[in-house]
Amino acid sequence: MDSMGQQGQQTETTDSEDHQPAPLARIGRWHGTSAPRVTPNSRARALVAAISRLEQEHVALLLALCDLEEAPIKGQDTVMRSALHMLLREELRFTQHALTLAAQGMYGVCEVCQRPLSRRHLSLLPAITRCSSCASQMPSEH
Repeated sequence: MDSMGQQGQQTETTDSEDHQPAPLARIGRWHGTSAPRVTPNSRARALVAAISRLEQEHVALLLALCDLEEAPIKGQDTVMRSALHMLLREELRFTQHALTLAAQGMYGVCEVCQRPLSRRHLSLLPAITRCSSCASQMPSEH
């Protein structure tokens, strides 16, 4: 509560640095206004949302693979269907690996350096298991 007896609103930021205040928060303190802050539960909510999306992607990949395998194969489509099948299987492996990490309580941190993955990256790529610096240094192996 502020000096006027009103509760300030807390909003979630989407920057990759969860532990640092948003630039608006610093400006707000200088001008005496309330500013958005990162709440303690905002990271947990972001992880839950990413896991939910990961589960949805997992189901969608399984359905796409089933559809691909059930449809009749035509002569010229064989190469493209084979390539699509390989891509879908690889994406399925990534989602299953990320879901395994979630079941172990290790989702949302880089599996190499143990630093938290950014909420932005998790929302865009929920199957991500490595930070950008570790992913660029190491080949993707799951």
